[in-house]
Amino acid sequence: MTKLFQIADLHFGAEDRDLVDAFVDLCNASRPDAVIAAGDFTQSGRKSEFDAAARFLGRLDPPVVGIPGNHDVPSRALHRRFTTPWRRYERSVGRHMASSLEDGALHIEGLRTARRAQWQPDWSLGRIGRPSLGRALDLLAERDADLRVLTCHHPILAPGGNRGRARTARAGTSVTTIAEHCDLVLTGHLHETFALPAEGPSHTCWFVGAGTTFSRRTRGEPAGFNVLDISADTIRVTHHIADEDRPAFIVRDSRVLPRREGQY
Repeated sequence: MTKLFQIADLHFGAEDRDLVDAFVDLCNASRPDAVIAAGDFTQSGRKSEFDAAARFLGRLDPPVVGIPGNHDVPSRALHRRFTTPWRRYERSVGRHMASSLEDGALHIEGLRTARRAQWQPDWSLGRIGRPSLGRALDLLAERDADLRVLTCHHPILAPGGNRGRARTARAGTSVTTIAEHCDLVLTGHLHETFALPAEGPSHTCWFVGAGTTFSRRTRGEPAGFNVLDISADTIRVTHHIADEDRPAFIVRDSRVLPRREGQY
């Protein structure tokens, strides 16, 4: 059995500090095989926010795999955004985690979908780069692990389809290829928890979104995160949310996802 913690949209600069402490305690006590952080560590890409995010990551005992989100590009200093968009990220949180992990039967690869700028007005939207996706999927195929996980910030499948904030460029044309090579795709950005299937050659690939873990920037659901317990046949997704009465997390619901083709 493999246990993963899926967190996203931490938004340091708008965090609930008591919930940060509660998450650290729960995570370290649960001893997952890995924590997957699907982007947006900061609110505005400020140095102070990255420093706070780095301190948080340094308190976690399990290995962390993470990738940046659109909020991790400096939003107020355009010269930094265009010339050194990831410098603060790489010098702070990047030192406390990896963009990939291979540990026995588990293989995780990160894919960057956030961009410094785009040829369209909404720079918060994601974009899948064909070369970077190809490299990530090639690595997953070469190792042929029992559990192949891809993580990116922006959704590739979303409950309402690829519309609005879920308009990730090239997502629709990438789903089939991703499903062929992956068992799990873990994303953030929408601040919404969901699990959607896509069929692979002989398995079901699940696209799982997480809410904002402990920030005050909630959208329709409380702050929270996912715990995934994975066996050869199933993936149990347990959704934890912030308690209304105290700085702690409680289980909201749990769902079992079949890994075999056509069983959902």
